[in-house]
Amino acid sequence: MTVATRAMTPSTTGTHPELLEPTALTGLLDVPALAGGAGGPDVRIWTLDTATVPSAELDEARAWFDAEEQEQASAYVRAELRHAYEVAHAAARRVLGAVTGQDPEAVTWGRHDCPGCGEPHGRPRVEGADVEFSLAHTPGLVLVAVADHPVGVDVERHPDPAELTGLLGVLHPDEVSEVEQASDPADAVRRFTRAWTRTEAYLKGVGIGLGRDPQTDYLGTAAIPEREIDGWLVRDVRAPEGFGAAVATRPR
Repeated sequence: MTVATRAMTPSTTGTHPELLEPTALTGLLDVPALAGGAGGPDVRIWTLDTATVPSAELDEARAWFDAEEQEQASAYVRAELRHAYEVAHAAARRVLGAVTGQDPEAVTWGRHDCPGCGEPHGRPRVEGADVEFSLAHTPGLVLVAVADHPVGVDVERHPDPAELTGLLGVLHPDEVSEVEQASDPADAVRRFTRAWTRTEAYLKGVGIGLGRDPQTDYLGTAAIPEREIDGWLVRDVRAPEGFGAAVATRPR
């Protein structure tokens, strides 16, 4: 199969780029600190360990959800996926409420138009506020990224090495080769997670998500914290052991 590709180039923003450092949220009910621009000069990133959220806090935060969030949460069959979704949306409401000067329950979600079809199911947005954000969650970890320009963020738990072969089909063919050339199973898992989180963050930032074949875009598997692709800067975000994360931004 021939795949038309977009290739990344090494970033020229710094000689020795580092992993972006997110700010850890202390909980769902505490107003997050907004000063300092944690993450990078053009994006702020908050993270939350889902296991640290007390049940009483999440119970209170569920009252912030709109009807669509309540319906989506109830649709999850697996409790760990439902928990991650609820913590993520509560965290997003807390962060975006603080950023826009609203109570969490007053935040109204919307969508930008999709760049592929023009329908309103592109990047998420906060209605009535000039702010861009992206949300990512997996059992164990949540990331919320906020910027004044388009942004996409992703976080993934490292897959089981035994399952890796069945997952490689989502990557660009060159990334598949790089994973297959890994020195050991642990290295292969890290390479896969780097490529996949970078791709997801980029496609979420573009606003088309998996509406475009993820095999199209080459983001690479090497431990190079920054890369550029089609005007976007894609950077790796520091995450706990066993997770990978990335953020993509594009100045207006």
